[in-house]
Formats: sequence, structure tokens, C-alpha cells
Amino acid sequence: MSLSTENPINRRRFIGASALAAAAVGTLPKAFAKANPPAKSRRELVMQVLDPSGRPNYVPAAFFLHFPPEQRTGDAAIRAHLDYFRATGMDLMKVQFEQRYPKEVEVKTPADWARIPVLKENWFEPTLYVIRGLVKAAKSEALIIPTMYSHYQMANMVVPKETLLRHVQEDPEAVSRGMENIALSIMNYVRAATRAGVDGFYTCSQGGEANAVADRALFHRVIKSFDMLVQKEVAQLTPVNILHVCDYEGAYGEFGSRFQDYPGQIVSVPLAAEGKPLSLSQAAGLFKRPVMGGLDRHGVLSTGTPADVKKAVEQVLTDAPAHLILGANCTVRTDIPIENLKTAIQTAHRFRG
Repeated sequence: MSLSTENPINRRRFIGASALAAAAVGTLPKAFAKANPPAKSRRELVMQVLDPSGRPNYVPAAFFLHFPPEQRTGDAAIRAHLDYFRATGMDLMKVQFEQRYPKEVEVKTPADWARIPVLKENWFEPTLYVIRGLVKAAKSEALIIPTMYSHYQMANMVVPKETLLRHVQEDPEAVSRGMENIALSIMNYVRAATRAGVDGFYTCSQGGEANAVADRALFHRVIKSFDMLVQKEVAQLTPVNILHVCDYEGAYGEFGSRFQDYPGQIVSVPLAAEGKPLSLSQAAGLFKRPVMGGLDRHGVLSTGTPADVKKAVEQVLTDAPAHLILGANCTVRTDIPIENLKTAIQTAHRFRG
């Protein structure tokens, strides 16, 4: 589905007539050229958000979801991403990551973490195939930004969260041996995806929530040290990265002091931190860079009417910083009404126009 309503036949007639007129006078008038500048691609419009020298007159928007299981691999995944991107009119091509870290080793004690395997690039081939297809199909239209889960999130695919957190408390050094292997695996994925042509990554961080590794010393040893190892590599390889501080599993008792120095040109933020609401303007002041978010994935975006969504977006953008991307605090439901997403995105696009 395309958002364009332009008639291709009329467009060809217009181009043909313009060419004949130009041939008659030698060139197009300068005034005509100035009055009709080439339209900016979504790539260029998003890049304006990163330019601190002015106030963009366009607010990009994007919402992410997990596609149904039958649309998560191969050509079906490529089509699903493209259809969703074009149907909503969103401004980023976010590539979902749908592989699960293999349970090749049974982890019963902290010492078992050292046996977690380092995955080679070819293990990530199902995701890399989708990335290559989307780079080929859509890079001229928009930035290609695949998801990069953190080592902590990958570790939760190997063992239940309760086991992981218990092992961290019992022997953080032993657990760190496995975390390091997972981080090295992620770096193999990052390098392969970079060669495939991505513009950057949606770098997720979890594990520092109040209900996870709340202790600062343990957080730095088991979570942050490996987050920074991988994300600094990402920052060197690609120009546009979105740091996503994910609150899917819980809220953060300490937020700014944990994440302020993480890399990322844009920061995707939760709606609340340290027991109180976190506005986009507050987040921009905290991180000193463009931010992304503003809408509750469980709120009117999912349950309201398009009119409700339009009102909510306008409220968020009225007090928003100059440099932002409208989004949700995490992935939206797979069955979310498409009209609500389209309304949110269109409202953002028109807000400063």
C-alpha cells in the first residue's frame, strides 16, 4: 500500500510538458526552480533532526512492532517491513530482530556462563538476509536502522530472568564471562550488518531497572561495561544510532546518572523515570541531544480513536523540544489499529508545517 495519491499518468504528462517548455526557451526560469525545490527524502528529513543549528519545520515519526511469526524471516519479512513502512508513512526503516540466542549450554550455576558460545556472523544470516533486502529496496527512501538487542536481553533468552539475576548476585565475575561472549557475538552481527549497508542501529539497553540489577556496582560490572563495549563499536562504524533505554520490564530508580554517557545520536526514552513523569523536553535537557518517544504504547495510540490520537500527539508536540522524533515508549501491539498510527504520523508531519 502506498500513501501517494498522485496519478502516475498525469505526472508523466506534466514532466513531458515541462521538458517541451524548457526546450523552447533553453532552460527553466530561475524563479520556477526556486519555487519548486526538489522534495526532501525521509532520509534528509530525519537528518535535519541531528542538525543543531536550526529548528526543523518537520517532525519525523515512527512506531515499531513485531510482525506475526510467519512474517519474521525471509522474503515475507522483507515484504512485511516494506508494507508497514509505506502504509503508515513513517520516517525510519526499523528492522526487527527476531532470532533467539541458542540454548546450547545448560546454565545451572554461575560457572556455567563461561561456556556460553560466541556466535559467528553466519548465525545471524536470517536477520542479515532481511537487512540486505531492505537496504536494496528502501535505502534511497529512508535510514535503515536494525534493532541491536543488548547482551543482557540476549542472556535472558538463555536462562529465565530470575536465574540470571540470582547468578549476578552470587558471582558477578563468573556471569561476566558469559556476558562477554554474548557481547562478542553481537559485535559480529554489527559488523556484518554494517557491511550490508545499514545507516545505524537501534541500540537497546536493559538490566538497570529497579527490579533488575539495581545495585550500581553490579550494574557497571555486568551490564554497562559490555553495553559500552558494543555501543562504542557501533558508534565508530555507523553515523546514526538510536539509544533505546527500554522500560518494557520495569521502571528505573536511577536513570540519568546510569545512561547519560551512553553513545547514540538520538535517545529513545521511557515516559517516566525515578518515580516521576519524564517529558521529551526534560529528556532532551538530560541527554543534550535529540530524543524520540512521547506516546504510551498502551494509551490512546492503542485504545483510542484517530481523533483521540491526533489530540494526544498535538499535546505532546506543543511542549516538545525542537529536535525530536515522535514515537512510543516501546514496541506497539501487532494488532494496533493502522489508522491510529497513520494519524499520529500525519499529525506530527503537519504540526510545524
